[in-house]
Amino acid sequence: MLNDGTILRLFLSQVFAMYFLLILIPIKQPIKRNITIIISSATLVVFLNAWIILDLGITFYTRFYFLTLVLPFIILFSFFAVHKGAKLIFSLLSVQVIGNVGIINGLLASYIFYGENTPYIDTIARILTYLLFIPIILKFIRPTYLKMVKIIHKGWWILNSALIASYALSYFILFVPDPVFYRPLYFIHAYIAIFLSLLIYAIIFFLFIEIQSKSAIEQDKQKLSTQVQVLAAESKEIISIAYKDSLTGINNRYSLYRKMDVLTQNNQPFLVVFIDIDDLKSINDAHDHTKGDCYLKEFALVIGHIIGDQGEVYRFAGDEFVCLITQNPSEFNINHFKEDVVNKFQMDVPFRGMSLGTAFYPNDGLNPDELISYADQAMYAEKKIKNMRR
Repeated sequence: MLNDGTILRLFLSQVFAMYFLLILIPIKQPIKRNITIIISSATLVVFLNAWIILDLGITFYTRFYFLTLVLPFIILFSFFAVHKGAKLIFSLLSVQVIGNVGIINGLLASYIFYGENTPYIDTIARILTYLLFIPIILKFIRPTYLKMVKIIHKGWWILNSALIASYALSYFILFVPDPVFYRPLYFIHAYIAIFLSLLIYAIIFFLFIEIQSKSAIEQDKQKLSTQVQVLAAESKEIISIAYKDSLTGINNRYSLYRKMDVLTQNNQPFLVVFIDIDDLKSINDAHDHTKGDCYLKEFALVIGHIIGDQGEVYRFAGDEFVCLITQNPSEFNINHFKEDVVNKFQMDVPFRGMSLGTAFYPNDGLNPDELISYADQAMYAEKKIKNMRR
């Protein structure tokens, strides 16, 4: 039995099978120790199968090697592999597919060159086949498999069923009712089985790559959508910073001019109410700037509430505010506005008053600068009269 090279081919195939499994399947920590245990245990399993061949014969071995050889490998890697269950079975079946290719290539080479089962030619052909698969496993199968175990969570048994079916078909053609090396005329059938196995395997990987590609596109779209939303939010925040007053939260001077440009371009009549708060400096001196800031916030809140839907309120600079009255501007009553401010201002610091000036578009100016200047001068005229009375 030793002369037919069966034992040699057994050890050779298992050496490559073990190498393929170790580069394909991630092993739990500590990796070096676990790999040592795996190799030692696998060596014992191979020696056991060698003894079975010598003692019980090749026919018994080929019929029951799934129990004596394949199953121990499954149990061994199930204990030490990172990925369990169907994911691990898939990797084991992958190596089995490669092993079947090596077996059939070795047998075919023997019969092509010598017309019979020749151990050394068989061995050389198997080695060449396995060497050919090494770069394929390293560059394509292993990276794809590792991506599959991370991305695919369901459906592994469907993939395994396809491989098991192809494996069973190959086994039936190769070894039932007799091993194929006893019936060389049926090598074409063996290659059909091997081709089907490889085709199914290739289809599985091709479909996964397609799914992964589409998934990557969807992820890119989602990332792009998220980035667009983030940019929109940031843009909104930037606009808010650019056109909002940081202290009172109302629109600022830049927002005022932008709004006035729109109104004048549309030839829409509106009223500019320029307001200067009286004696804000005395509040800051008597208390502190924090109290003065609260005073400004309360004032902005009050005039905003009074203006309501009639227009908008802007902080022009420091203690100066501007109200744009766009709804029925000709009916806006300045005296009522002043009275409402006095009545609604609620703070532990008494309201010190305000000075106002108005400008009406288009009667008092045709552009924002002219209107602001006109209202500002009217405000200062009122403030001057107040100062003269004091």
